[in-house]
Amino acid sequence: MARAAQTPTTTALRALRDVGAAAWFGGSLMGASGLNAAADAAGGPQDRERVVAAGWARWTPIFRAAAAAHLLGSVGLLARRRSTADLVGLGLTTAAVGAVAGTAVMGAKEVPETTIHAVEWTIPALLAGVILSGIGGKG
Repeated sequence: MARAAQTPTTTALRALRDVGAAAWFGGSLMGASGLNAAADAAGGPQDRERVVAAGWARWTPIFRAAAAAHLLGSVGLLARRRSTADLVGLGLTTAAVGAVAGTAVMGAKEVPETTIHAVEWTIPALLAGVILSGIGGKG
C-alpha cells in the first residue's frame, strides 16, 4: 500500500495513540510491580486489600483517559491508513482491554492473587507490543 501523507490529523491521531499507550503501559507496569509490592508490605490481608483498592481507584480515571486516547488514535489511524501494523496494534490493544476487564472480574471473585498478578503482568507485555507495532508505522 502506498505511504499515506503525513497530515495534521494523522499527526494528532498518532499522538493520541502513542501518548495514550505510553501512559497506560507505565501505569500498568507500576501497578503490577510497585503497587502489588507496596501492598504486600502494608501488613495483613485487610491492609493489603485497602492499599490495593486505593491505588487502583486512583489509577482508574487516568487509565480510562489513556485507554480512550489510545483507542481513538488507533482506530483513527487504522481507518486512515489501513496498515497491517495498525491492525496488529489494535488487536493487541483489544487483548489488553480484555486483560484489564479480566483482572477486575477476578478481583471481585475468590481468585488466587497469583492468578490475578499473572494476568496483570500480561497487560504491560501486550502494551509493549502495541508500542512496538507503532514504531515502524508510516505517515
